[in-house]
Amino acid sequence: MSTKLDNGTVLPFGLLGNNPGNAMAGFNKSYKNYPLRIGVVMETYPVSSDRNKSKLTTEYDVLVIEQHEDKGATTILYRNCMSAEGLGSVADFFETTKRKKKKKTTKGDSTNLSGQNGAVVLMLCLDAMSDKGVIISALTHPDRKTTLKTDEPRLEGEYNGVNIKVEPDGSTMLTFRGATDNDGKIIDKNQGDTIIKIEKDGSYQVNHKTITQRFAKDGAASLTADGDISNTTKKNFNVTATENINLTATKDFNVECAKLLAKASGSATLECQKLMVKSESEITMAGTQFKVEAEAMAMIKAAAITLDGQVSLGGPGGLPVLLLTSLMLGVGNMGSPVLSVAIAGYANKVTAQ
Repeated sequence: MSTKLDNGTVLPFGLLGNNPGNAMAGFNKSYKNYPLRIGVVMETYPVSSDRNKSKLTTEYDVLVIEQHEDKGATTILYRNCMSAEGLGSVADFFETTKRKKKKKTTKGDSTNLSGQNGAVVLMLCLDAMSDKGVIISALTHPDRKTTLKTDEPRLEGEYNGVNIKVEPDGSTMLTFRGATDNDGKIIDKNQGDTIIKIEKDGSYQVNHKTITQRFAKDGAASLTADGDISNTTKKNFNVTATENINLTATKDFNVECAKLLAKASGSATLECQKLMVKSESEITMAGTQFKVEAEAMAMIKAAAITLDGQVSLGGPGGLPVLLLTSLMLGVGNMGSPVLSVAIAGYANKVTAQ
């Protein structure tokens, strides 16, 4: 091979030399890429993207930090890598989208594991071929502090603002905080928090800022809401209590139905400030005894009133009622009828039939 150009320039010795070692290294890099790599997700290609090659699942460009033996480290971009996730069948699957880097805080053009907000992943090459990169797992991001503080068994995970915790005492909590950005910050704070909690004794509770529903292990259950509570069923709605049922309304209590039946095995008491009973047809009240008492006045008004049975009229403080034996006192003229006044033998209460 000539080292002299047409214009007479002589190239340095070895510039166009053939190094068998470099050729072997290039071959091994392409077809014998065995090491486990760590890198950062730089770009994401969903199946709808024209840059997605497999059309099977989301693909990623991963910037990998590589070191070959005792040589210097460098970064290499592996394109269109699939991720090892899911349960491997048509019926059973588990998929997630990994976050790509959107910003970095370190200076310069280089990308490190820290100082950026992309997912930190582990990668291997299928068949040891560099153009078949597969993300097999992920590592803890250097910019996120771990939640594991002791050696006790504990689990915590979060994806797009949905957080789950399993504490050492067995209690579990799932928290919906709302969608998050790449830095883990809430995008819309009005979305959360909604918390589902199972306590260590098995008590269960769901709550957010306006509603709390709780089912305690001791058998107590409660529902508290700042707004309306509505229950709708297409069939029967049954409520049974072996002891008391207490209903309290600080304002109106409205009941609307086709037929109303209330039955008490014992006594029944109704107390109110004002009572009005209205019926479009007849009103029937039956009992062994019927008593109406008014402190001021009782008034009955109808076109016709029928009292069937023995009727008692009168009472303390009422006008006297004359009897057959009543004594009358009158002053007249020679035995002619005169106005008389009862002076004895009268009653304050009588019975009529």
